This record gives sequence, structure tokens and C-alpha cells, in this order.
Amino acid sequence: MTSILTNTGAISALQTLRAVNAQLSQTQGEVASGLRIADAADNAAYWSIATTMRSDSQAISAVGDALNLGSATVGVAYAGLDSAVSVLDEFKAKLVAASEPGVDRRKVQKELDQLNGQIESIAASASFNGQNWLKTTYTDNLLDTTQNLKTELVASFARTGGSVEISTMAVDLGKTSLLNTGGGGILQKEPWALGDIGGFRDVSINSFAHNGHEDHNFTGPATLSPTDSISFDITVDSGTHSPGVTATVTLTKADVDAALGTTTGTIQTAEDYRRVLETYFQANSIPATAYSNWSHGVNGIEIGSKETSGEPGSSIFLSNFSSTLAGNTALGLENPAGLDHDNMYPSGSLSFSGAFQVHRTASISFDVAIGPHAVSTVTIDRDTVNTALGITNGTVSTAADLATVINFAASGTDLFASATGNFVQFGADQTVFPDAGNRAAHVYLGNVRDNLGYALDFDLAEVDITTPKADIAHYLEGVDFMLQRMTDAASNLGATENRLSLQSEFAKGLVETLDTGVGLLVDADLDEASARLKAEQTRQQLGIQALSIANSSTQNLLKLFQ
Repeated sequence: MTSILTNTGAISALQTLRAVNAQLSQTQGEVASGLRIADAADNAAYWSIATTMRSDSQAISAVGDALNLGSATVGVAYAGLDSAVSVLDEFKAKLVAASEPGVDRRKVQKELDQLNGQIESIAASASFNGQNWLKTTYTDNLLDTTQNLKTELVASFARTGGSVEISTMAVDLGKTSLLNTGGGGILQKEPWALGDIGGFRDVSINSFAHNGHEDHNFTGPATLSPTDSISFDITVDSGTHSPGVTATVTLTKADVDAALGTTTGTIQTAEDYRRVLETYFQANSIPATAYSNWSHGVNGIEIGSKETSGEPGSSIFLSNFSSTLAGNTALGLENPAGLDHDNMYPSGSLSFSGAFQVHRTASISFDVAIGPHAVSTVTIDRDTVNTALGITNGTVSTAADLATVINFAASGTDLFASATGNFVQFGADQTVFPDAGNRAAHVYLGNVRDNLGYALDFDLAEVDITTPKADIAHYLEGVDFMLQRMTDAASNLGATENRLSLQSEFAKGLVETLDTGVGLLVDADLDEASARLKAEQTRQQLGIQALSIANSSTQNLLKLFQ
């Protein structure tokens, strides 16, 4: 049926043409953009996934840039450490050379100073993008701080479920720094190091004493007539804790002949004189003895205490000489020769070498035994030092401080330490053991140690082999310790640099994989789209022709009414 109101053929042709045009427009969009899904309207789910993956790809690409920056920073630090290791190797070799006899240590020291300056220059120069991992400026000691010394390097970007996470890798600057403002760098002393403990570390005392005595040189011979005499006072065992006992000795011809079995009154040799004195002392119960002193040869006479006076002292003192012999001589007794040992007490001493600080983790122990006491162990820690000295930082600054601390710590052992100038002397507490000489309390003090093991106690810049006390072996041990720490630091940085390189390559591959995945989701197949475009263009032309034919039917109907 033909109607002038409704052209069903034209309507059908128009609908077909519209559908063809829509498909053609979509295909043209794919060909023009290269995308099968260009916006959410094309496919909301795939568009959302692709958009998220593109964002993640950009983030991972940024991580890759950060990895390259981190790798460059690590590389500069590693290069600096590697160079510093070479210089420190040479420093160590110079120390070995300096230990050879006859080497001019002053010249070697100049070389050491230059090598140290080179290492300091390397540390100062190893900076990238304002970061220097070899020379740090922390005010705290790196080995004794609560500060976070780790610097973080971006390592990766990850999405888990609906959340994202940036992971990092840490580099501990406390293990890479060669020099730090507050100390604790690889080339600087450890804060807990005690060094020689002010000279106390090497103390080893195992001391006894002997009786008080005086040495004299015989100045005879001499012959005493019946009217001659030699007279003097002898005081035995006087001292700080006792007045001693005093007797007057008067030697006559009769005493000489009785002691020597002669009748001439002649004292010919030192041995004769010794026998005369010994006989007189015994006959008159004087607690002294006379014996030969071979250190002074055949003319030596030594008068000593028998330590039987009942007094705690052990000493000999001759005075108030009077003689009828020519020259008023006492045949040498009036002039002590050599050593004059009175009131000897077992003891030992040290020369205080310098201030030291007892770290909160450190303790010092030593063994002590006084007189009949068994060996006991005494321990000194920071609290001991602070309590003894009334301070808070655990620092022993002087010889007097060291004596005070040891007396406080060793209370109850009867050890007594006293300081005079820069020296500390150790002995028994004489208020407990006043006896001197052979009866004096034996003193044992030794086995000084700490709980730390080896601890570096000097900075590289402090090495000085020109001083008389310079211990090159000690310096060598410390420099070798620095080398080990530096080598460990370089190894760790090398491993970090390698990991960063691997992570960077992974990031690049991951970006490429993500881009490929996005393409699989939203990219158009241009071969297919091109073919479809040609077909749809043909369909469009056919649709236009069909619409034209459908519209021409109304024209034929109008001709019927003409």
C-alpha cells in the first residue's frame, strides 16, 4: 500500500543509514585515535582499569628516575670510599716502614699528615646533589646516639588491592661516614674506648719489702788504745707509726779484742768492723744487725733492723757520733753510702697518662690482694666514678681523681692509692697494716681489664709517631681496624648500588609490561578497523541510494494526479 502520509521505505532506509553512520563514526574514531576504548562510554570497566594502569605506569617511571638518582648518590659515596681505602692502605704501609730501626719518624709523620689530609679531602668532596655520606655533621657521636641516621632511597611502587605503597631501602650513614662533627666516624675513636685507662691498664704489682737498713763504706783500718772509743746513738724501727727504740753504742779496745779474738785493738777490714758491731749489738740486746754489703765491695758494711723491737717500723738511724780516734772518725758509720732504706712498704705506682671517660656500657675490673687477704676482684663503672667524684659524666681527669675512684671502688680490700702530682702510688692501708719491712703486708694488684674487648681509642688525625711514647704497633692495630670498617662500608654500598641497578632495570621492564597490558585492553586493531571502515563507507553509500529510491516513490505517486 502506498501512502502520502507515511513513507515506510524511506523510514527504513533512514534508520539503516543512521546505524551505518554511527558505526562508521565509531570506526573513524578508532582509526583516528588508535584506541578501541577512548573514554568511559566505550567500556567503563576496561577504561577504569586502563586509566589506573597508566597512572601506575607513570608512578613506576618516576620511581625509576628516583632509583637513578639514588644510584648516582651511592656511586659517588662508593667511589669516595674506594679511594679512601687505597689511601689508608698507604697510610698503613708508612706505619710499617716507620717501625724499622733507624727510620726518621719525623719525615714519615709528614707523609702521614699528608695522607690524612688526602682522606679528609676525599670525604669532603664525595657529595652528590647536596648529600655527603662520607662527611656528616651530626652533633651526636654516631656510635652513641638515639638519632635516626638512616637515609631512605625509593625502591619500588606497588599496588595491593585498592591501596598503593612506596617501598624504600635504607642506608645507615652511621656506617658510611668517615668523619662526623660529633665523632663516631670510621676514622674516629669509639666513644666507649678507655685507652690505657689513664695509665692504669698496664699496672702489675706483686710487691714485698725487706727490713730497713743503711749502707756504709769502711774507712779504716784503725787501732784503738785502751783509752780510745767510738760512740754513737742507734735508733731502730722509728717511723710514722712508732717512735722506735734508741740505744747508745760505745766501742772500746776491749770490745774489739773480744769480737775478733785479738789483743791489739786493731780493726783491719770492713769484715772486722762488721763482726765488732754485730757482737756488740747481740751482747747489748740492740735489735739491729751488721752484715757485709757486697754491692759496695769488700769495704761495704750494712746495718739493718732485726725487726724485733716490738715497734711497727723497720729503720736504722745513726746519730750523735763521738770518737777519740784521729779525725774524730767512726770509720765510715757517720756517712751513709748508697741506699738508705727505711720503713719500706710494698708498693707500686703509675704515671697518669691523661683523662679518660668511663662510658655507660663500660666497666673496668682488676684483682687485688693485700696481706693475708685472698685475691678479690674490684669493678669500676660509670656510677662508681660519678659517686666517688660527685660528677655525672664518668670522667676521670687527674691522678688525684683516679686515686679517689680506686679507693672508693676497692673499699674493704685494704688497698690504698695516693696521688702526688702526676703519679699514683698503691700500697696497703697503713692504718690497718702499720708494720714495715719484712713484716709489711704483701701487695698484689693486677689483671686490669675491661668488658669491651678491642676498642679504637684514637682518631686517624691523632696519629703521631714522633713522641717518645708513640706505640706504632698500637697505631697499626687501630688503622687496620679502620680499614676493616671502611671495607665493610664500601661492600655494603656496592651491594646497595647493585640492587638499585637491578631495581631500575626491573622498573623499566615493568613500565613496558604495563604499557603493553593497557594496549591490549584499549588499543584498536587498525587492520580490522581499516577493513571495517571501507565496508561501512560502502554501506553508507548503499544506504544513501536506498533512501533516494524510497523518496522517489512519492514523486511517482504525484504523477498519477497530474
